[in-house]
Amino acid sequence: MKRVAFVVVIAVAVVILFTGCPSVAKTRSLVGAWNLSVIRSESETFTAFMQITTHEKGKLDGYLGNHIYTANYGTISGTTSKDNISFLYSSYEGGETIEFTGRFDSDGMTGTATVCINSSYKSGPHDWTAQRTE
Repeated sequence: MKRVAFVVVIAVAVVILFTGCPSVAKTRSLVGAWNLSVIRSESETFTAFMQITTHEKGKLDGYLGNHIYTANYGTISGTTSKDNISFLYSSYEGGETIEFTGRFDSDGMTGTATVCINSSYKSGPHDWTAQRTE
């Protein structure tokens, strides 16, 4: 009886080893440079380079800038779970924050963004997209 139980445990371990544990989600790293666009109106679109510097255990950090690898607009910090993303942009100049929520895959992101000035609602929700630059 012990031998049968041991064989079953070994067989299950081999299956998990070769197929991956089904209860552990595969994490797609979002680290890298992204082209970010926020559509504020029919005639106005805000664009920036978004650099995600870390994405570990569902948390991400980075910055926005007007050129790739230039952090001159502000910082971003947020979370991911499965295919969902949520992050907050904070301007270096102070006052302006933008809350981004949406979905992502390995090549792109889409969602809505809400703009606040000094913690008060200013505008939104606005549609936004981001595409990998690398």
